[in-house]
Amino acid sequence: MKSLRKIGDKKGIAMSFNWIFAILAGGFILFLAIFSAGKFIRTSEQTLYTETAASLISLFDPLETGLASGKAHEIGFKKKSKIFFDCEENLNPPFGKQTISFSEKTFGDEYGEKGQRVSIKNKYIFAEDVVEGDDVYIFSKPFFMPFKITDLVMVTSQDQDYCFYDSPEYIQESLEGLNMKNIIFMNSTSECEGIDVCFGASQTNCEVKVLEDQGYVLKKSSGKRVYYVGDMIYAAIFSSPQMYECNVKRIKVKFDELAKIYLDKIEIIKRKDCISNIGSKLSGMLGGIEDSRGLIGLYVLADDVDSINRQAKSGCQVYYNRGFDI
Repeated sequence: MKSLRKIGDKKGIAMSFNWIFAILAGGFILFLAIFSAGKFIRTSEQTLYTETAASLISLFDPLETGLASGKAHEIGFKKKSKIFFDCEENLNPPFGKQTISFSEKTFGDEYGEKGQRVSIKNKYIFAEDVVEGDDVYIFSKPFFMPFKITDLVMVTSQDQDYCFYDSPEYIQESLEGLNMKNIIFMNSTSECEGIDVCFGASQTNCEVKVLEDQGYVLKKSSGKRVYYVGDMIYAAIFSSPQMYECNVKRIKVKFDELAKIYLDKIEIIKRKDCISNIGSKLSGMLGGIEDSRGLIGLYVLADDVDSINRQAKSGCQVYYNRGFDI
């Protein structure tokens, strides 16, 4: 009887091991299934976010101004989203490039892992490094120096108001004409909940100070000045200093390449008895700049070039503009 009981006990122990093995194996398989499902979901999310970023780039195309003084439109998302911008002037030589990536809220306040960065090689996007919101406003302005170089594209969030204090009349007319809903024009006695953008020295405690007489914008958060000319004032206000400086260098490279084309054109129109005096001035404007401060001197030279070009006899102008005005 004792021996039979011992055999029975061994069978019980063997069955226990079988159950333990089955539980462990099942748990491991379940873990693999959950892990694979999670990985699949993350991969699917990243793919979707990457495709969304690429779609956003295509939405910038209608903002090319052509003969217009500016364009604007609004992009709405189904969920609160983040758009990530980056800029590198040394990649994709000689023009540099920007990248854009995208993410949106998934559960609660958590954002999904952002998608892959998509390259932007032929546009100049001015924005904070991260733009967050349910909707974004995008507007563009053409940039001349003295001929048209490109369109400046500014991206802001609907969730973030900009309070413009004592702005010049031309700024107000320009932006109101674009129906930018997150830009509110104030006087020195008004109050506004948002980012204070102050013109001149009338306001002291402002996140963004625009000193037109000195040609620069000062960002309180970074303590950095960025210099602007013409409609680049909008890019300087709405962009992070890093994004702005990077794009300024990229735009200068594009200016150089266009100037070389016009220099070649000058040689061609000489055959038609067209003598242009802007060649030496254009040649003197070629070359890189250290930072946005270099724009100031170039813009003065661009005004000289434009004056000479306008005075050329009929059919001998090197380029044709809607109007370059310093």
